Amino acid sequence: MNVLIAGGAGFIGLNLAELILRQGGHVVIYDTGRVPSAARRHFDALPGSWTEVHGSVTDEEAVVSILSEQRISYVFYGAAITSGPQRERDSPESVLSINLLGLATMAKSAAKTGIRRLLNISSGAAYGLPAEDGSYALHEARTREQPATLYSLSKLASEVTLRRIAELTGLDALSVRLSSIFGPWERDTGFRDTLSAPMQASVAAQRGERVILSRRECRDWTYSRHVAEALVLLIQFQRPRYDLYNISSGRTWSTADWCDRLRNRFPAFRYRFADSGETANVDLYTATDRLPLDPGRLQDDTGHHLPDDIDVMFADFETWLDQYPDFWSDEPAGASPSRSSPRPAGRQSA
Repeated sequence: MNVLIAGGAGFIGLNLAELILRQGGHVVIYDTGRVPSAARRHFDALPGSWTEVHGSVTDEEAVVSILSEQRISYVFYGAAITSGPQRERDSPESVLSINLLGLATMAKSAAKTGIRRLLNISSGAAYGLPAEDGSYALHEARTREQPATLYSLSKLASEVTLRRIAELTGLDALSVRLSSIFGPWERDTGFRDTLSAPMQASVAAQRGERVILSRRECRDWTYSRHVAEALVLLIQFQRPRYDLYNISSGRTWSTADWCDRLRNRFPAFRYRFADSGETANVDLYTATDRLPLDPGRLQDDTGHHLPDDIDVMFADFETWLDQYPDFWSDEPAGASPSRSSPRPAGRQSA
């Protein structure tokens, strides 16, 4: 594989790069940020080859140039800015520029240069928070989207935009909606407002800090390395029947379940639920739970089922922690001091 990952220095991008390099492929990490030093060392030891190119996804000239010069066959579009209320109020244009305009620029450029397939990494946020209608899970065709935030609106719009560009240009393109993702290489890049709840708890446990949860939430938490496997499968999958797939383990569990396992690794670690009127120190995103994503379309079309065993996820996570115990304090080269280490709670800004 000869792959470009737009947003490759981010959370999902690093997991993708790791897998493709392990398989012996060549990866171009295209990002305005830098790959953290721990990932650099790891990538250099893998069988494949990689290069890092700093540039904007909205710079069409630069994008066309790198796709042509590197003879890219496949493109993952993972560049994104998540948005809480503060970012939506203060810089809505940044959210729309990266999440929508950047995708349109990349798709147009990919069509010009004849790449084999572009895969747009969208989000389950595109569903919004639809009212429960008796269905157990959110389905690509049966669930009516009700996005309400700029992030969710931009993700839904990116899928529609890519579909239209593909119709007009003949570009082979797919979109995927990711569920609630956590796992290795997750860090504060300045473009994600909050780490996942399991990762906030993991950072706190490693630092010996107590975790206070507001409630026992229930989400289809899905492991980042398993997501990368599904993405690499899909971008090479011959004759997909659809241009939109959910990617989810399909199994729901709580951050408290993850904390139980963290307590076994870090005996001094403690967690509890907040008392009435007490402020929690792990951000669960919303006061209500989103329904899980239905993974059936992916399973039926490709035969691939994402692992859903939390113990399997934690065992792999422990191995990763053993290899990179200081990852969260390992500041990416060129990053500003304000991005030095993720806080275990609260909104994070660039």
